[in-house]
This record gives sequence, C-alpha cells and structure tokens, in this order.
Amino acid sequence: METSHGICRIAVALGETHCRTLLEQVDHWQGFQALVSMIMSCTGTPGHYPVDETSSSLTLTFWYTLQDDITSLDAERQTLYLQIYRPVYFQLVDVLLQKACFPRDEDYAAWSADDKEQFRTYRVDISDTLMYVYELLGPELLRNLYDKLGSLLTDTTHPSSWQDIEALLFGFQSIAETVDVSYSDVIPGLIGLIPLITANNVQLAETIMFTIGSLAEWLADHSLMLASVLPVVLHGLSNPDLSVACVSALKRICRECRHDLHLHANDIMAVSQAVLVKDIHKSPQCMWIMQALGFLLLALPRDEILGKLLSLVTPHIQQLEKLANEPPSSANKLPIVHILGLLSNLFSTFDLNKQSERLEVMRPVQTQPHNDNPVVVVLQQAFPLIQTIVSKWLNEPEVVEAVCAVFEKSLKTLLRDFAPLVTQLCELIGQMFGAYPQASSPRSLAEHFAEVLFSVSRNCPSMLSVWLREALLPPGFPSSHLTTEHKEHFCQQILREQVSKRRMKDIVKEFALLSRGLQGTEYAANY
Repeated sequence: METSHGICRIAVALGETHCRTLLEQVDHWQGFQALVSMIMSCTGTPGHYPVDETSSSLTLTFWYTLQDDITSLDAERQTLYLQIYRPVYFQLVDVLLQKACFPRDEDYAAWSADDKEQFRTYRVDISDTLMYVYELLGPELLRNLYDKLGSLLTDTTHPSSWQDIEALLFGFQSIAETVDVSYSDVIPGLIGLIPLITANNVQLAETIMFTIGSLAEWLADHSLMLASVLPVVLHGLSNPDLSVACVSALKRICRECRHDLHLHANDIMAVSQAVLVKDIHKSPQCMWIMQALGFLLLALPRDEILGKLLSLVTPHIQQLEKLANEPPSSANKLPIVHILGLLSNLFSTFDLNKQSERLEVMRPVQTQPHNDNPVVVVLQQAFPLIQTIVSKWLNEPEVVEAVCAVFEKSLKTLLRDFAPLVTQLCELIGQMFGAYPQASSPRSLAEHFAEVLFSVSRNCPSMLSVWLREALLPPGFPSSHLTTEHKEHFCQQILREQVSKRRMKDIVKEFALLSRGLQGTEYAANY
C-alpha cells in the first residue's frame, strides 16, 4: 500500500504542477494522456477508502486542475482537448461513483467510527468533484446517470445491489444540490423511479431523502410530481434513523412548494404532529419540522390557518402549562426550553406579511395593525403562561433565552401586527428587570432583553414609547437604584435606536448595571 501511495503522490504532483505546460504541447498530447490514465488508475485504486486504500483521495484536486486548464485554453486547442477528455471525464464519473459505493453491510458494520467518518468526508469530496465535473459535461451527465439507474431498477435478470443504486442517486443529488436542473428532461423520469426503489437500508433511504430534498425547487415548478415523492418522505418521517435526511427534505419541500401543498396539507400536518408528540426526533430536527409547518400553514387559505395552527400548538402549550405548574427542577427545564423552541421556530417561518406581498394583496401601509393574525391569537392565549414561566425560571438563562426567542422570532414576522402584545411585553420586560439583580447570569439576560427590545423598537415604536414608560413608571421599579431621570434616559435611548443591535445591547447592559446599583459608563457620563 505504501509503494502505490508513493507512486500515486508523484504522478499527481507531476500532473498538477505541469498540467498547463503539457497541455500546450499539442503535438505530444498522447504522452500527457498516458499520465492522465495513470492518475485515473490511482483514483480507481481497488478497495474501499480508508480501510483498504488511502491513495485515491490524493487525486481529486488533479481533476479540477485539468478541467480548469482545458477550459482556459484558446478556442482551437480547447475544442481539440474537449474531444479527447470528455470521454475521460465520463469515465472519471463512473470511477468516482464506484469509489463512493458503501461496502457490504457486514463489512461496514465492522468499521470503526473513525473509518466511517473518514469515508463520509471522502464522499463529500467526491460530491464536490462531481458537481464541478458537471460544468464540463453538462446535461449529458444527468442523462447518463438516469439511463444507468433505470437499467439497474428494471433489469430483473441481474438483481442490483442497494450500494449501486445508492451511488447513482448520490451522483444525482450531488449535482442537483447546487446546479439548476430545471431544464433537464430526465428529472421527471427520476422522480418516477424513486417510488420503485425498495429502501430496505438506512444509507439508501437517506440518499433517497436527500435527493428528493435537492429537487425541491424543481418540484415547485412541477407540482403534479409531488404526489409521487411526498408519501415517500412522510413514510420515512417516523423512522428516527432517517431523521436528518427526512426532516430536511420535508422542510425544503414545504418551503419551496408551499403554494402547491394545499391538497397534501392534512397528511403533512397529521404525520408531523404524530412524530412530534411521540418524540421520535432529536430537538434540532423537531425545530426543523416546526419551521416546515410554518411554511405550510402560511400558504393555506386564510380561514383555515387559525384552526390548524391551534390544533398544532395546543398539545405543546398544554404540556408547557403542566411543566410550568411544577416546581423548577433540572428534569423539567429541558422540556420547557424545547417547547418554547418549537413555538419560536414555528413563528420564525410564519410570515403572513411576506405571503401577502407575494399574492399582491398586501394591505396599504397601515396606521392600525390587524388584530386577527393567528400568531397574535396564540401568543395572547399563551402570555399568562409565559409570565408564570419567567417568574419561576428567571435565574435560568436558557429558559429566559427561549422565552425571548419566542418574541424575537414572532416580531420579525408579525411586524406591526405585534402591536396588541406590546403592552404585555413591556410589563414582562419590566418584570424581568425587577428580578435582574438576583439573576445568576445578568449579562446573558441583558443581551436577550436587548434582542427583543430592538425588534419592538423597529416594528412598533409608537406603542413601545407609551407602554415602556408606563411599565417603568412605579417608584422603585424595577429597582430602588433607578431614578426617574435614569428611566427616562433609558426610554429615549431605546426608542432612538433602530439601526444597531450591538448599540441596543450596550444600552440595556448600562441600564441593567444601574438597576443592580453599579454605575455604568454611559450613565456616569450623563449623570
């Protein structure tokens, strides 16, 4: 292995260093092609990387160099070399896909975690190479992959291995992930083939999901094909082994195709709600599901949204209420943070204002906010519960951060529609500053407060002006260290700052220092 590794390293170094010079010697192109063939042999070194060999990964950068140098030649020589090397690059694709194949199940099971991670990284490098090679080969490469996949799936005389099928899908996904394939005439056929694949292996099933996700933009322009692949995604959603790939595909479909999902909305909602309640997925993937559902709900007819939104969030709010009524403990902190995270991620993609712009029915610039926004309805119902949580958990930065995230995310999408909640939010922030001196991580809390105040200041400045002053009006509130002048100066600064979030954080930190009896630099300069 060491000898072949050394020979490979020398061949690659020679090819990369002198590629341009050798290409310019047109009369000696056959000699250079012999070197290219040697490097191709190194790329296709038998065995699986990194267990059986480690040489093939050394060659990948050479193929970038060769492609770049060919395409930078003058038109005459470029035409000549493309005739010579297009077949070579088609051969390279075959070699790379063979190298990307998973080993037999029993062999892969015996690999160490480090071997598996190195193989995963190696496949990422192959994926990047395939994407780059597509620039040279163009749509013919997709046709080539499609024909091979079709042959594998329809040849009953020679049953194919799941590894070969997975590798071809991996090739498709690598290209579709970053290249516009909307013009390709083979994508409809590929979409038609996917339901025919028996995904009895996790790696194959994952690649199917990633492939579907990579085609989400294409599906948005060909919505009739959604019926072919959406059931595949929803079926996989209940499998925790497919968590990342499946949830990612669902989110991309809901984001890109949301305007064509009305007929599928009930199925998506039902399956998603079931897996959320059963805790099938880890917390990050649950957040992605809620983002996906935010996109989905957004595109439904307006009169359907509130009912579906309430059916989605009610079980979680009920669970949150149960947890909030229990004494604070490490056991119930994480579930509280998790549920608040679900709400904030749902609200982060639920942007009715942006939806209205797309439909060209955006209401005129409004002097009065609309109070029927479904998110506002949910937040108004949940507000007393959130106040209870804050009062019990103020010494836990993770909980306070999760509460602040709910308001920050909803503010970014609600904009002026948040106005009915400004009063309660100002009272809540005042409640937080009242307890601020006892907080275990005051600097962290101040940053979270600043995020929320910045969003309110930008979107509801007139409401904030009235209610922030009113919330801070009582003498000795939120701290006996604060004078009326301190409070007024704070309000003026908050209302004036609508550009710099960093500056807003500084303002809040200064005020927080004063509330603890510590003279801040800003206030020291003014008083």
